[in-house]
Amino acid sequence: MCCVSTPIVSFIRVGKGFSASKSQNMNYLLNKRKQDVFFHRHCKGRNKYCLLMKGVVEISWFCPGGQGEDTFDKCVAFTNLHGDAKDHRQQLSFLQDVSSVIVVLMSSSDDNEENQNIVRHLSQSSIPLLCLLDDKTNVSVNNSGRRVKIGIRNRNEAELTEELTNYIKHLLKCSETSLSLEDCSQMARKQGFLVDEDQKDCKKAKEKAEIIMALLAKQTLSKIKENLLPLQGNLWHIWCKKDKELYHLTEKGNRSIEQHKSDIEREKQKLRHQQLEKAFPLNHVLCFFLNILQENEETPSKEYILTWLSMLLHNLTKEHLEKLQEKQRFLWSLKQTEEHKKCESNFLIDQQKQIEAITMEIYDCTFGIENLLREVAQIYEALEEIYSPRDSLPLCLPHMAADLMVAGLPIELMDGDASYVPVKWVMAVFDKISETLGDKRLFVLSVLGLQSSGKSTLLNALFGLQFTASAGRCTKGAYMQLLKVEETFTEELGFDFMLIVDTEGLRAPELKNKSQNWDNELATFVTGLGNLTLINIFGENPAEMQDILQIVVQAFLRMKQVKISPSCIFVHQNVGEVTAKDQTMEGRRRLEQRLDEMTALAAELEECSDITCFRHVIKFDVNSHVYYFAHLWDGNPPMASPNTYYSYNVQELKSVILQTAQQESRRRIMKISNVKFRVQDLWKALVSENFIFNFRNTKEVIAMSKLETIYNHWTWELRSHVLELQNQLNNQIQNSKIKTITTNTLEDPLHRKYETIKKEFDKYFEEDPDSETLVQWKAYFEQKLQMLNELLISDTRKKGNELLSLKQSQERLDNQVSRYENELLERSRELALSVKGKEFSDEELHEKFDQLWTNWISNVTPNVPLVTDPNIDLDSENILLEHFKKEKNIIEKLKRDSGDMFEINYDKHVQMKKQHGSIPMNLETFHKESIKNVTHNIDLRVNETIKNISKQQCGYSQNDFHEILRIIENEMKSVPPEEEYTFTRDYAIDLSLCLFQKASKIFKEMHEAFKIANDPVNYMKRKKDDFFMSFKMRCQGTASITSFVDFLWRKLTPAVSSTIWGEMVRKVTRDMKSTCPAFNGNRANLEKHILISLAEEENFEKYWNYIYHPEPFFREYIRDHIIRYCSEKEGEKIKTFFKTSLEDIKNAILSAVQNATEVTKDESSSASRWLDLFCDHLGSNLIFPRRDLISIEHLEINDTEFLKEAMSAALDPALRKVEEDCSSKPIDEVVPDIEKILSEQLYGCWKQCPFCKAVCTNTIPEHEGDHSVSLHRPQAVRGAKWKNTEDFVIEFCTSLVASDYPFFVNDDKFSYKKYRDAGDNYARWSITPDSSPQSYWKWFVCRFKTELENNHGKKFNVKGKIPDSWFNITKQEVLDDLKRHN
Repeated sequence: MCCVSTPIVSFIRVGKGFSASKSQNMNYLLNKRKQDVFFHRHCKGRNKYCLLMKGVVEISWFCPGGQGEDTFDKCVAFTNLHGDAKDHRQQLSFLQDVSSVIVVLMSSSDDNEENQNIVRHLSQSSIPLLCLLDDKTNVSVNNSGRRVKIGIRNRNEAELTEELTNYIKHLLKCSETSLSLEDCSQMARKQGFLVDEDQKDCKKAKEKAEIIMALLAKQTLSKIKENLLPLQGNLWHIWCKKDKELYHLTEKGNRSIEQHKSDIEREKQKLRHQQLEKAFPLNHVLCFFLNILQENEETPSKEYILTWLSMLLHNLTKEHLEKLQEKQRFLWSLKQTEEHKKCESNFLIDQQKQIEAITMEIYDCTFGIENLLREVAQIYEALEEIYSPRDSLPLCLPHMAADLMVAGLPIELMDGDASYVPVKWVMAVFDKISETLGDKRLFVLSVLGLQSSGKSTLLNALFGLQFTASAGRCTKGAYMQLLKVEETFTEELGFDFMLIVDTEGLRAPELKNKSQNWDNELATFVTGLGNLTLINIFGENPAEMQDILQIVVQAFLRMKQVKISPSCIFVHQNVGEVTAKDQTMEGRRRLEQRLDEMTALAAELEECSDITCFRHVIKFDVNSHVYYFAHLWDGNPPMASPNTYYSYNVQELKSVILQTAQQESRRRIMKISNVKFRVQDLWKALVSENFIFNFRNTKEVIAMSKLETIYNHWTWELRSHVLELQNQLNNQIQNSKIKTITTNTLEDPLHRKYETIKKEFDKYFEEDPDSETLVQWKAYFEQKLQMLNELLISDTRKKGNELLSLKQSQERLDNQVSRYENELLERSRELALSVKGKEFSDEELHEKFDQLWTNWISNVTPNVPLVTDPNIDLDSENILLEHFKKEKNIIEKLKRDSGDMFEINYDKHVQMKKQHGSIPMNLETFHKESIKNVTHNIDLRVNETIKNISKQQCGYSQNDFHEILRIIENEMKSVPPEEEYTFTRDYAIDLSLCLFQKASKIFKEMHEAFKIANDPVNYMKRKKDDFFMSFKMRCQGTASITSFVDFLWRKLTPAVSSTIWGEMVRKVTRDMKSTCPAFNGNRANLEKHILISLAEEENFEKYWNYIYHPEPFFREYIRDHIIRYCSEKEGEKIKTFFKTSLEDIKNAILSAVQNATEVTKDESSSASRWLDLFCDHLGSNLIFPRRDLISIEHLEINDTEFLKEAMSAALDPALRKVEEDCSSKPIDEVVPDIEKILSEQLYGCWKQCPFCKAVCTNTIPEHEGDHSVSLHRPQAVRGAKWKNTEDFVIEFCTSLVASDYPFFVNDDKFSYKKYRDAGDNYARWSITPDSSPQSYWKWFVCRFKTELENNHGKKFNVKGKIPDSWFNITKQEVLDDLKRHN
């Protein structure tokens, strides 16, 4: 209205104490007192002293509605000066300058000279004057001229209003003055008033806005967008269409999917280049607009500029748009009339073309701030995609938009013209908002409703926003606006900001040419984004309700299926004066009934058989989640007053919204970063055809990746602690310090560590920024951690018991030979006594002892019982015969010598499945590699089992052969049912025979070793040197302490060496786990480093092993890493660890010597007591059994200090020898042990994608939920070809699942889009369409094209032709992309 020129009727009061109210009479004049436009003495809250209103001039307009009830037939402005006019001369003078008519409330009997002068002055002016005499009931004066007097005392209000109206109409005819507010502001300046627009910020802002308007004025209105905003025109719309085609892949023709995708990407790039060519150099309008946004001034200045610009742009376009809309209405009306007359179709077609042309022109001429900001978004998107180094512009553009949004201005979320979300732009804006505000919590409120149902008006009324709101199509697409929550309420509400999302109307007539799914997509998008969605329904028209309910129900059903749980409130607007719930009960019942009906239909469409009513979809109570609103206006616009009941309804709804927000689960209150990812995830899923299968929650993916990494750290802490504990237990068992594994020795120490980790676990889930998301997995990971703890306890107990069992069998041998030992010691003591005091050389002593030894052995040997050797070959044959007894000619088959290595005979060992039940499939290279992999895994498992059996040193058992058979059967059964081959019984027989023959040789060696170890005579022979040392010490007397120390160090040295090697294993493993980037994260991180190393080496053979034999390759990769680590910088780290371990052992030994000496220094006895203390103190530091020292425990020690000095003096030379021995050992000896520990820690899941054979990257072996992998592969990598051709399939699984291509599993046909229907192995995989570059495997296919063709015997031809764009991918790009990949 500020620019509209209208007559101005000014009401003033001259004098005081009148019975009539000037403002009250004006209200009745304007709208018959339906609403108090002007504040008066009878208004609520009025103060008799009138402290605030005196001197205030208010203005209101009367706008005719074109109906017979209009008071005036044209627009008239009414001003009202509060207070006595004589007290406000400046205001009075201003009103005299601007008014067309002045109405004065006065008293004819007022004798105040000043008042009389004012009235006299007004009477003498040229302005028509109407005097309202408060002290007269009637005035008989000729009122036909420009001066009119009316008596108003005790007059009927209606009659007075009618008379007043007639006289004002009469006087307005006498005046030709019409002014706008703009004109009035000029006069106000002359009168010395301060004008808001003259403030520095506002004036400066207007000048800048006018510069832009001046630049726009040079353009034809309908060409402004085309010439100045080229990025959001046809090129952008085509680009959107192409981008959606990437997900649908419906227009590929005869091209392969990957060729089609490559062509689309090329076309998208071309369109972006065309956009930039049209946009750069930027035109003056955009340059100036961006400079404004980029200025470092305070945000209010920018707000002023945008407000001015918005007003000026509206003024620029409104007149032309009104004419176009009028013409459009006329043509539409004419078309409808002609349709009723059933005119010729050519005429109607012509009419339709004209209407569409005008519609297009209206679009071209509609120009506002949103169009400029949309262009800014497109500049960013185009530059970001092309990565043009023109300037630093892309970096600052999102910051500009973020500043505006933080200031409270709405920003476009979805381009309504292109029906597309510029995801990169929106994510960048949210990133900058997060940088500015911090990653604050947001409650997202969205609104849905049919067109013109009052959605934007409702939001504006609720929160004081300024979304565009008027009849017809206002909002296009979706806009978002930030509302800050006062800091005093943030803790109570649980969030810092509210994000309001306003959307375009559903079922808009002008969108009938758009995709039929557009409304569903929009509804799905905003319900998925919002914590709470307002469903706005205008009236209770069943047809309109049917439309919106169908859309809304399907949207909420989709959210349930992807585990998003929004809330909703239904708002029925324009349903009359609703005051009680019981009056609307029938309406609520009908709504619930319709919701349930729509839910049943939507559930059938989405194939959700378990859902039958709306309450199954979301938490919904028809009594508390449905609101009825009164009419917005009380009466007919434009002079209708706002309905007070509408305000009450709005206030009630606002309270409910805040209560709902307050009760919202903290987990569901998203942070800014989460909202960013939610926008991306929802949009990606929407542009794909199947929302449910294609939705991928990035927020959850990132949170899960972090959780897997920290979980890997916790499990390593637990496993590392168990390794230390296991080492201590082993030492104690070997030293005979413990006889049984009790709770105190195992569970208690491990429980303490587990509780420490559990505290870290709980703290992480409570304090991590993503704790709301993580809580859903807490119970699962807690269970997994508990299970690992129990598994480690069980495994440690088992190993300990096995060692105890072995120790007990050794003790039985020890008990058996103790008699021999005592006998031999007694004989050697007698011999020593017989030669004591005589001088003998070592050779002579050896000669005397050898005579004793020979005699003793000859006497003992006949008394030792003979051991019966088992017939291992016969056992092997009998077990195989029994297992394969149903097979023909099994005896002849078992007589063959299978050799050392099993060789696969594909004709004999493998049977290919048949196509269509009759034609056998061809045996391809990838089949052979799969068969080799199964065979290799069997061989690996059997070898590991035999190694474990050997370590137990328990001798041979027939059960060992049965264990081998069990492994073979289990591995053969593990082959997925969708594989196109099966193993024959000959395979099982030949492989079992080969492995049995290999195992038989090992079992024989094992039995021989066991027999020797448990033969008392052999045992005594191994102890000969110990007995000689005992004999020698007895002969030497006091000089024997030196021999005692020598003997002790001869026993300690190998124990120290063994302990140091064990320590090295643990220290190297710990250091590698913490310092090697490949090993210090989750399984996906390890996979990334494997791919990087493969690309850096470019070794096809390694790639081949990685693709077809992932598990052995994984172990080999770890092994290579260990070897490189150990040889790095000439093994400096190894040397450091070695020195540290050696120093620790040295300190332990010195401490043991000191302790034993300190306790026995006042005792004079044999060495037995000192040795007991020494061994006890060494405890769990190293394996040093006290029993091995029995031959020297008889020595008398009179000087323990001398023994201490001798032990200390011998320490360094002994440790130097240990150092020399260890340094000479090849480092390869520790590699297997380190590899075993790291492999167990990093093992993860080994399930392979049923299409491309990529390995699942989940860190937990038996994880719940779907298998997934971030980088799927082209099917050609595993050798897949098109049916009835020799052409490779170059498609990625992530492309195929977006298509309707079929695939077959055991002759059953399935669509890739519904791949989960193909069986359990498919159903447990999450494979979603992926429009990312996927450059790694594209580069691999191009780099090793020849090798793949040669190895598989296929060609990259015709449908398998590699797109040209793949050859442009460089190795460096691939490596950079992988290194950025999380």
